[in-house]
Amino acid sequence: MKNPLLLLLIGLIFTSCGKSKKNHTEVLEDNNSLAVEIDSLFNSYYNDDGPAAAIFISYNGKEIIKKTYGLRNVNNGEKATNNTNFNAGSMTKQFTAIGILKLQDEGKLKITDTVYRYFSYPIFKNVTIEQLISHTSGIADADRIVRHSWNSSDLMSINDVMDWYKNNDITKFSPGTQFSYNNGAYCVLVKLIEDISGKPFSAYMNEVVFDRIGMKNTYFVSEKNFGKIPNMAVSYERDSLSNWVSNDPYDFSNALVGPTGLYSNLNDYSKYLKALRQYQILSETSHELIFKPVSMDIELHSDNMQRLKDKESFYSMGWEVTDSLAVSAGAGFGINNWSIFKFKRPLSLVIFTNNDILFKENLVDKTYNIIDRYVKN
Repeated sequence: MKNPLLLLLIGLIFTSCGKSKKNHTEVLEDNNSLAVEIDSLFNSYYNDDGPAAAIFISYNGKEIIKKTYGLRNVNNGEKATNNTNFNAGSMTKQFTAIGILKLQDEGKLKITDTVYRYFSYPIFKNVTIEQLISHTSGIADADRIVRHSWNSSDLMSINDVMDWYKNNDITKFSPGTQFSYNNGAYCVLVKLIEDISGKPFSAYMNEVVFDRIGMKNTYFVSEKNFGKIPNMAVSYERDSLSNWVSNDPYDFSNALVGPTGLYSNLNDYSKYLKALRQYQILSETSHELIFKPVSMDIELHSDNMQRLKDKESFYSMGWEVTDSLAVSAGAGFGINNWSIFKFKRPLSLVIFTNNDILFKENLVDKTYNIIDRYVKN
């Protein structure tokens, strides 16, 4: 594990970088040429015969590119638009973490509290809320365990995961000593939000985040809308004959929210990135925590972005952070998503796709390298 003093010092550097600054020595030059290069790149992989990609780039508060390519539904030929809702996958975790930080702002919990204080199950005795968020809790991933044994025609729920934790005390390591990605931990965070706020998770998140910053067309999966998200992008992968095939709507074990389960679009997510820059969602103190490193050194997403290779990176509040940027990814069947939030440069980027091309073709690096050439001193 990293030296606590070193983590503190790095955290101070990171959070100071995360603050929006009025004066920048760098400018993004020749936006038209940048748009042409991005177009050329994405048109090489996405067309009107296959699934979609959606990309948003902003710099210094200015929208540079907001564009979609391809189809949200290959079967009926319906094109993707800036309002098309893509399955965000694990990018959902950013918002779950913000829900917890909002409860802290309201004085209803502290992220340093033990989970046992709220759920007196033996497995949670020495685990803090912050450790759940940072994947350092050491508890078994009940989401994975319950999901793999699920054989019911009912939708799997947060309560099914919580029941497993109530009846099993299985840990992988002592809390805070290692990093191990854990979707089950984020199910516990959702249950905390619901019990403490007294509201359904989606209702609470709408109130404290989405409605507040104008994300009017972002949705969490629920029993009522399962497989029926408005403007939903159907997810695809190629079969052995290179035909695009879908698994939507997802099987009944895939309806959990918290670790995943969010559907959003370019128009809404771009508002979220702007709100992060302008400290509009949480108190200033809690905003600083969003990008403050919590875990030990990891290379969680280095396979998808080469600039993370051999660079110190840490997990924070749903993001992987280095000294210069934060990244968040969503991956799964027909889900390849990526978001970048730069600290030292006022650059934000998100790419949503309803297919597996983005990571297979290393498009994150290719996209970022194009953008980087246009940022000049």
